[in-house]
Amino acid sequence: MQAGPVGPNALLLALAIVVTTGVALATPVAVLAVSDGTRELLARWDTAEPLEYSYRQSIYEVPVYEEFSRGRTGFAYLEVRSPDIRSIEYFGWRGVEPRRRDDGLWAAYPPTSAVPDLRIRITPAGQQRLQTARWSLELRPAFGETVVQVTATYRPLLLALLEATR
Repeated sequence: MQAGPVGPNALLLALAIVVTTGVALATPVAVLAVSDGTRELLARWDTAEPLEYSYRQSIYEVPVYEEFSRGRTGFAYLEVRSPDIRSIEYFGWRGVEPRRRDDGLWAAYPPTSAVPDLRIRITPAGQQRLQTARWSLELRPAFGETVVQVTATYRPLLLALLEATR
């Protein structure tokens, strides 16, 4: 059985599919980019999704949880929590009184919330992690002991999908 010539309607349909797929894969999506200057990891980070940066505070040896939302030009602080009030007071925010939450953690709400990016020094004892409800990234296993820059940015959907599989 021999296939006949392809009609103009079939060619137009094929072209429409290719163009639509190309546009969809090139569409920018919101991501979190973590880079040490040599390597970059991307993770989807939607505007309505909080991001938590957690670590072990080196002075008081307690966990700290910094929560951010995606701001217009980077990050917006939502809250900082810890089981030790001193680790909250260490931030030095004037006029901010930590309060005890129902779960026993101390919490504070920063007075200035805009943060363009995060620079994080990854340490052996830091237990540093970035996470949302959909994903989690332990920084030391991913990058080793170094400094990473964390940015809220946009990348084409195709790049975000390819990076998420690595």
